[in-house]
Amino acid sequence: MKFLNIAVIFLTLSTSAFAERIGGTRIRKGNDLAGVITDSRTGKGIKGVAVSDGYGFTVTDKRGVYQMKADPRARTVWYRTPSGFRMAQDETGAPAFYAYRDASSKLDRHDFSLEPLDAQEDSFTLLIMADPQCQSAYDVGRLRDETLPDVRRTLDEGIASGRYSSNVYGIGLGDIIYDNFEIWAPMRELFRSVGYSGGRVPVFNIPGNHDHSNKVTNAYDAIDNYVRHFGPQDYSFDRGQVHFVMMDNIIFTGTQPDTKAKPWNNCLYDSGFSDEQMEWLKQDLALVEDKENKLVVLCTHSPFRQGAKSGGGNVNYGRYYDDVLSALTQFKNAEILIGHTHYPETYVHGGYVCKGGSPVREHIFGSVSGAWWHTNTCVDGTPNGYAVYQVGGTVFTDEVARFTGRPESHQMRVYDGNQVYNGTKGVEFKWEDDLNGKFIASIWYADPLNWKVEFIQDGVATPMEQVTRRQRDWCCYSYFINENGRRPDNKSYWTNRLHYWTLPARSGNPSSEKGWTVRATHTVPGSGKVHVYECSNLQEGYDGL
Repeated sequence: MKFLNIAVIFLTLSTSAFAERIGGTRIRKGNDLAGVITDSRTGKGIKGVAVSDGYGFTVTDKRGVYQMKADPRARTVWYRTPSGFRMAQDETGAPAFYAYRDASSKLDRHDFSLEPLDAQEDSFTLLIMADPQCQSAYDVGRLRDETLPDVRRTLDEGIASGRYSSNVYGIGLGDIIYDNFEIWAPMRELFRSVGYSGGRVPVFNIPGNHDHSNKVTNAYDAIDNYVRHFGPQDYSFDRGQVHFVMMDNIIFTGTQPDTKAKPWNNCLYDSGFSDEQMEWLKQDLALVEDKENKLVVLCTHSPFRQGAKSGGGNVNYGRYYDDVLSALTQFKNAEILIGHTHYPETYVHGGYVCKGGSPVREHIFGSVSGAWWHTNTCVDGTPNGYAVYQVGGTVFTDEVARFTGRPESHQMRVYDGNQVYNGTKGVEFKWEDDLNGKFIASIWYADPLNWKVEFIQDGVATPMEQVTRRQRDWCCYSYFINENGRRPDNKSYWTNRLHYWTLPARSGNPSSEKGWTVRATHTVPGSGKVHVYECSNLQEGYDGL
């Protein structure tokens, strides 16, 4: 009789501990977020799929069922698309790997269906776009009518020639809008329209500082508009042998004083990661198997680069700078994709070496919008544009910057170091004295490790020297002041990152020299693929800016 009572008590406790069943799996008491992930062909559940509410993780059981106690702040639930399954897209072409939470439901259920791939996706194409940063209907129109048709042409030509894989994924690196909340809806529609003749490209975005609201007083509300229009703030997915991590690294610290003179003032912020984000990242990476044989790609907005003590220019040392970079070294290779600066730079983190022996590499991209759609040029002279990368196995096999409305061969401008710029307003600018009498090649995406720059004249090739201190593109700077009517108010922001190579002209007067060519040879480190770009003309005034 005593044994029977115990059994009855046990049965009562066990049955009351579960609220529901999903596909034969009991949902444990207290869990309020659940669902099943199935194979669209077989209808069977998929085991081992990582699922997150943005704060913690769970994985699906043998029946494909996931369950968890959601964080009260969770606005979405999403699954990490496994490599062996197609990336889900909705009817508009947008990624469809997440759902919005119903916090009022006792058990918020969201089911997902995944379509298996017929073959392993060992190679694919990345379309990378940084800082569209649209503030007005005019800006949106330029993105729609100039950039996206150029993207389509580039992808169509590359896929038709066999150069690009038709498996194309878009990466958006933040600053989708420029503090104008009326632009959210049209920007969402534009990102859903990105594509080529064969279909629409799913674009995976992360927020930038201008995507955080400047009208609220806390970090949670600051990102609400972004989440409602573009989905999760932090998330991940797998393609082939690559693990992508998408993270918001803007730390909201307050609201700018409201001013009618500068309605575009964004929120106050530092760059880095919160305690909760770091814990989320640890959980995410812990669920990646065989890391030492995979590539990890971290996509976020503000650069790591040399780091910073505070502010929004680079990830702050006290905001998990070292922790995040160290976490990436668990993988065979690691690449970081960055926006924010409106000028390009490649930075190698020599102190953080991955399992494959190469250091973590950071790619900072010039902006889609250039200098905020005022011209066709970024703040350092780089043309408005985007990039198309190829991924094969665990490396980037091709890396090419593309500039809107320009051929692929257009990768540099060459200046006369004697040139003086004064434009219609007569404000005079000229190159530094030590550049007088020299050819100056501004090669926007070049770096000294993987690029060789030569000056060829009369059949003789001479290496050009990279500048050793930061230089400003005085032609571009003058254009903004003399012709564009926009005076740069932060002079340091308009200083580029050493992408100039120089050589003295034999006569001391570059404009009088004949029969010369600047040749820039780029060797892609992951594959050894070689691109050769040439320029044989000096920049004439403000042409093309």
